[in-house]
Amino acid sequence: MTDFILNELQRAVISGLRRKEKIIAARCGWGSGKTTSLIFALWFIAKTRPGTTSLLITDTTPRYNSVLLPEIEKWLAPRGWTYNHTLNKWTDTHSGSSVICRSYYRPGTRDASHNPLEGINVTSGVAFVDECQTLGAEVAHKALGRLRSGPSPTMVLVGLPVVDAWWCKMAEQAGSHPLLFSSYVNQDNLSAEWFEATKLLPPDEREAMVMNRPKPPSGLVYNEFSDDSHVLDGWVYRPEMTGRIAIDWGFRKPSVVIMAYDETLEATVILKEINPQEVTVDQLARLILSVAWPRSSQASAPGPRIWLDSGVADKAGHARNDQTGRSAFSVLSRSIEEGGIGLPLRFTTDPVRVDILNGVQRLKRALSRKQYLMTREAWEAGERALGNSLRKALLSYAWDTTEQPKKDGREDPLDALRYDCIFHYWADAVTRYQPRSSMTLDKSRRNARPSSAVF
Repeated sequence: MTDFILNELQRAVISGLRRKEKIIAARCGWGSGKTTSLIFALWFIAKTRPGTTSLLITDTTPRYNSVLLPEIEKWLAPRGWTYNHTLNKWTDTHSGSSVICRSYYRPGTRDASHNPLEGINVTSGVAFVDECQTLGAEVAHKALGRLRSGPSPTMVLVGLPVVDAWWCKMAEQAGSHPLLFSSYVNQDNLSAEWFEATKLLPPDEREAMVMNRPKPPSGLVYNEFSDDSHVLDGWVYRPEMTGRIAIDWGFRKPSVVIMAYDETLEATVILKEINPQEVTVDQLARLILSVAWPRSSQASAPGPRIWLDSGVADKAGHARNDQTGRSAFSVLSRSIEEGGIGLPLRFTTDPVRVDILNGVQRLKRALSRKQYLMTREAWEAGERALGNSLRKALLSYAWDTTEQPKKDGREDPLDALRYDCIFHYWADAVTRYQPRSSMTLDKSRRNARPSSAVF
């Protein structure tokens, strides 16, 4: 009988079940052991919740017969599990637990209420879904409806690498980090010859299906950006670099992008993002100061930070709050001792510059000229982030049928970056960024241009 030796992905799935997470989502490369992780996980549930019934779903019956069934026969049948062909149900003769197996196929002519999961009673509270990349979020919604009889419901969702994977988004919304692994997580069980053979694949296919780096779809607004040309490996921040901050306001989900200008590259490098949810402006100020600090108050910083020299934000922050009578600009521009970030922030009301399409075109031009780059650390952190991130926004912000950018709730970090662009890269001609020593920020509203203000 083959021993259970779990790889990192499979251990992570079991750990999520131990923590009773609501959604455990995995997006993993070929051969990573994602299907086997479901088998190990349902065995774990059978032993820890004896006498209960779980649900195992895949997209088609042929897939079940060719992929899931052989894995169950390999790992569970030798341990006393038996199969009822009529009910499509495996039962553990030791614990009395069972798992009902279903393929989720619903003809487009049938209403969603007529689906293969109707009538199933899942008493363990756990449903497992394989091959999520071939299924829509409907399968998770319908599976959740079958978990009402058990304890706190949990869904384990696994699939191959696709951009903007719906099951990973669902995990993020539930407060869980998606599990993202390349094929190399299972290299102890895959031959070196197999990995070598994958190098004969088309580069994009190998990047997606082996390295778990799927290419974004066509039709994205900022298709000028790519991992290959805009993400920097080994780049190091230097304190003397001019630091900037850009903010898109919002209590529910504000976005802050923190950057530094690299004179050698003649480009602005994105270093950090802050994308919290449901925070006040005062709380946002503290989050910013945990990462960045105004250079003018460097001596008072509690430790190393990214040193800020200027900042911009959406003009919406100029409006006064009905309850506090304060504007977001006025709060953040206060001294650090008074609860602000001690940095003046600029905004513009110029109708030409604040027009979304105009700003989008300027940012597209800046990206095509590689005037904005991103560190590898920031890029990869964006994939792991629970909420919004520039990475997620770049890979989902698309044009709609009227050739307007389509809002999908993830565009806030891109809005912040667009505000920075309309201040620093508005000119049509390629211009060298003005270094900090020659920048002057007029802190007096009296001297500000009618279309722009500094607070």
